[in-house]
Amino acid sequence: MSTAPNESTSDGASPGPIARPKRIRWGGIIFFKVEEIVFEAPRYRFAEESEVFETILHLPAGSARNVEGQDEENPIVLEGYQAAHFDALLKVLYPTWVL
Repeated sequence: MSTAPNESTSDGASPGPIARPKRIRWGGIIFFKVEEIVFEAPRYRFAEESEVFETILHLPAGSARNVEGQDEENPIVLEGYQAAHFDALLKVLYPTWVL
């Protein structure tokens, strides 16, 4: 049985099936205000890793136009936290995303 050149490794063995990465559903951007800084980040990790945020982010928006977290003018305000600490959290949650 022969394989095409691009289907084998350098030692001639077949690499096997290609595993597809887990599909990420970004779900848009969410805005937070910590101290006087407004941060934006993809929503998916907050909903994925926190039951509280999962509940908040999946609530129906209703008829209100000013949904908390939806834009820079209506961020989710996090009281009692330092902006530097929240920035560090975002870097852990999204290590490959340019923040």
